[in-house]
Parts: sequence; C-alpha cells; structure tokens
Amino acid sequence: MPIQYPVSELFWSIQGEAHLRGFQMAFLRLAGCSVGCPQCDTDYSMKSKHYARELSFRVAELIHPSVKDKWVWITGGEPTDRDLLPLIRELKARRLSVALATSGHRRFTPSVDWLSVSPHTIENFTQTYGNEIKLVDGLHGLDLEEFLDAYPDGTTDFWYRYVQPLSVDGVEDPDSVARCLAFLERHPNWALSRQDHLAVGKR
Repeated sequence: MPIQYPVSELFWSIQGEAHLRGFQMAFLRLAGCSVGCPQCDTDYSMKSKHYARELSFRVAELIHPSVKDKWVWITGGEPTDRDLLPLIRELKARRLSVALATSGHRRFTPSVDWLSVSPHTIENFTQTYGNEIKLVDGLHGLDLEEFLDAYPDGTTDFWYRYVQPLSVDGVEDPDSVARCLAFLERHPNWALSRQDHLAVGKR
C-alpha cells in the first residue's frame, strides 16, 4: 500500500553545516521523532501528508532548473522512523541527489548520495558509517571527549568528521566554541562546522 509521508517543512535554503556547506538545496523536514531528546527546540510537528510521487514533485519545484547539482536534504525529527525507500526512488527518478540527516540511533541501509550522522546521545549510537559525522558540543548534554571514549573506533568509517558549537536561539555559545577549538587541537583529523544557514534563512 502506498505510503503517505508526514511533512513538517519543505523549503529552499543554503546548506550551512559540514561538508556540503554553501550548496543550495530543497530541505524536506519529516514530522515525528522517536529519539525524544529532552529540551529539543526543533518543530517537527506534522503540517501535511503526501505520497512519495507528489512529494518528489513538490521538492523538484523548489530547485531552479539551471542548477546543475540538484540536492534535497531529508531531515527531521528522525527521518529513519519512516520507510524512505519509495520516497528516495521517486526523488532519484527526478534526477535529484538525496542527502539524509540522521541521529544514527538505528542502522540505515537504503542508498543515498550523502549520509550525515549527528549523534544526539552516547547511548544507542548504531550508524557507525556514512559520509560525515557531526558532533554538536553540548547538544542534549553531549560531551565530545566522552563520545570518543565510548566509541574509539566508531567514527573511523566516515569520510569527514566534524565538531560544531552549540547554538542557542540562533547564537553560538562562546563556551561551546572554546570547547570545540580545544577538541580540534587534540584531534587534528576533525574539522569545524558552523551554522551559516542561520544568516540565510528559509525561502
């Protein structure tokens, strides 16, 4: 039976974080989240529901035809709560490159063009491979060094590894910035990610 996907947001913007920073994209935020982080400030409530083909059409409409690399970034909530394979197939049928952001608390196997993993807690981290891993210092109490202690080899199967300062109400926490810089001095194979999209907004 065809799946209807619960949608929280669908908009165009510039990717402001990690390796694909600067790329213009359609952002698809799916509703709902099984992670249940305390003090979460993301609005992932459902605003509408769409079948995969209709949703892929709406996504494609947001991207200018002249754009060579047409990206869609699927996020949440936690998008892997859904069966994403039908949606990914429809998006790829429209020649869109598909990126997925996940907390990594469950293994994700469907093929996407970019897999971004951002653990929210030390517990239940199972997605130990992907294109990039991004640790947000202080996110729901996440400690960068404690994470590496818990998973000394769990971050080696990513192409790129980032740490990112925590932002509160759109402003970077200076203490978090300092902790990230200190972490990078101790771990030179990691890089710094920022939230440049906060200055760009949504369209």
